[in-house]
Amino acid sequence: MSDPLTNKGVAVTGSPSDSTSKAVVVVGVARGGTSMVAGSMMHLGVFMGDRANPPVFEDMRLSTAFEQKDWEAAKAVAAAYSGSHAVWGWKRPWSVDHLDDVHRVLDAPRYIFVYKDVMSIAQRNTISMLSDLLPGMDKAMQQYAKTLAFLRARPVRAMLVSYEKAMADPAHFVRELARFCGVEPREEQLDAAQAFIQPNPEHYLDVSRITKAQGRLGGIANGKMYGWARMLHSKKPASVDLFVNGDKVGTVVADQPRPDLMQRFNQACAYSFQLPPELVLQSGDVLRARVVNEVRDLENSPWQHP
Repeated sequence: MSDPLTNKGVAVTGSPSDSTSKAVVVVGVARGGTSMVAGSMMHLGVFMGDRANPPVFEDMRLSTAFEQKDWEAAKAVAAAYSGSHAVWGWKRPWSVDHLDDVHRVLDAPRYIFVYKDVMSIAQRNTISMLSDLLPGMDKAMQQYAKTLAFLRARPVRAMLVSYEKAMADPAHFVRELARFCGVEPREEQLDAAQAFIQPNPEHYLDVSRITKAQGRLGGIANGKMYGWARMLHSKKPASVDLFVNGDKVGTVVADQPRPDLMQRFNQACAYSFQLPPELVLQSGDVLRARVVNEVRDLENSPWQHP
């Protein structure tokens, strides 16, 4: 028996008649917990779109139509999803600034509004997006204010979720989520959704960084450190910091063409850096390479001079 005095962090507003759509829209701010909710929905058996993949669970088919303001295309995607699914979901943090368009195009869907500590959101964005802390907190509060204005302005069927409370009691959250979405998951689906909810999902935190890069420290030849590096979320050439025995010896832009890399990535992303003439490497010296603002070295770094 639930304790009526216990704050579980989930509240439902409006009535079922306030929604005429099969869609359930997950709304929140960037790095505000929407991926946790969308991933939980997918584990519970809710269809999240043709192009919604982990770890972010955003359907780019519908998102692209909305962000291009191609309303007819968005309606066509929604109609296709509604025609083949009793309930389906869509998550895109962009929607928090465009709720009137979402409500109109998706024919009054149900909503799940996710609320997370604004300090936590802003600090996450300083890591993932290199943004400033205080402006990030201010932006999150402004966007949350938009959700409250939207809820006050019209009849809306909505589930309001405290991210922190969901983390504290995932079993309760997934049961309430299934009830709100109108699905009857199997026991193993409930277990999978509950297990999915992790306070710091490493894979998501890693791949969602704007600074995420890949590459390799090849080694040294003719007094030059060489290798390749590229940004995963940008075509801008990566800048690579180079170190010898822990001391930074320079930074190089990885923008040199190399046939194998051009074939693989269609991008000039090799680098070659001439070491200072006074630096004579000895056997056992350790070389390292890391893209600027990355948190991990490139592959094959550190590399020990033979």
